[in-house]
Amino acid sequence: MFDLQFIGTKIVDELKKLIDQDVVVIDHNGFIIASTDVSRINQFHEGSILAMKNKQVMHMTKELASRLKGVREGFVMPLIIEDTPIGVIGVTGKPSEIEKYGKLVQRITELFVEDFLTRQEKERDARMFEFFLVDLLSGRIDKEILAQRVDLMGIETEIYNRVIIIKVDRRLEYNEINFLNSIQTIHPKLRITQWSFDKLIMLVPNVSREQLDTGLRTLKRKIEKKFKSQVFIGVGNCEDFYSLSESYSKANIALNIAIADETEIVFEEDLTIDLLLSEIEEYKIQNFIDRTIKPIISDEELLLNLEKWLNSNSSLEDIAR
Repeated sequence: MFDLQFIGTKIVDELKKLIDQDVVVIDHNGFIIASTDVSRINQFHEGSILAMKNKQVMHMTKELASRLKGVREGFVMPLIIEDTPIGVIGVTGKPSEIEKYGKLVQRITELFVEDFLTRQEKERDARMFEFFLVDLLSGRIDKEILAQRVDLMGIETEIYNRVIIIKVDRRLEYNEINFLNSIQTIHPKLRITQWSFDKLIMLVPNVSREQLDTGLRTLKRKIEKKFKSQVFIGVGNCEDFYSLSESYSKANIALNIAIADETEIVFEEDLTIDLLLSEIEEYKIQNFIDRTIKPIISDEELLLNLEKWLNSNSSLEDIAR
């Protein structure tokens, strides 16, 4: 849905820089929602209703201004999207003084509308991709159903093989995520999208470990500099596209370890004992500690012996020395 209120003030501000006449933006109900003359905001403009009804520019003459409510001498231009009037732009002044501004006002307004519609379309596509990733990475949706959506969205499944999770300190807006997509140097088809309040998901094409590591470190520095946010990154393992839920799971493990150890980037493929421990439920770990370490936890000498034994790879000779 087109939100004229969102761009109305911006249109007025931009035109105010270019022409020395009063400008108004009027909604589809005929009420002024933005104006260089703030005293006119929320007033009803009867001339705008006529312009939207006729779908054409109308000159508000002295005679019309005297009998139509809220109208001043000038012209009004309907904003039409898909043959439907969604509002009106008005310029106040004598016809001889404002006629030269007609095309300028029209072009500036068109640019704002085109930009808004483009951003709206990109945000809609981004939301669709977010919803798709939720289903893909949950691992609960049939491959056949996902494949239908892949075709509709034009996703090249053959190139993506890894999931990465980035933790930041705040939620990023769509334009900020688009910025990150534009500055990353890992791969031109890499996709970054919002995942939760403080996390981003990266869908990564098949690239070398070295290229990925270098690109992630560069992107991390740029994020921290621009958004003043501490960043941690967990890198999942390589998987077939429709098995990326496994890569996502491993990326989560890697991210949690990165946060716990305050390590910039952790690759799942580098994990050993951490990966095993991550698969064990917390209460089982606690039970194991209670049965093994807990009885000697207060005995410094025994703990020292245990530490030496672990550090010497169980060599009794080394421990004796």
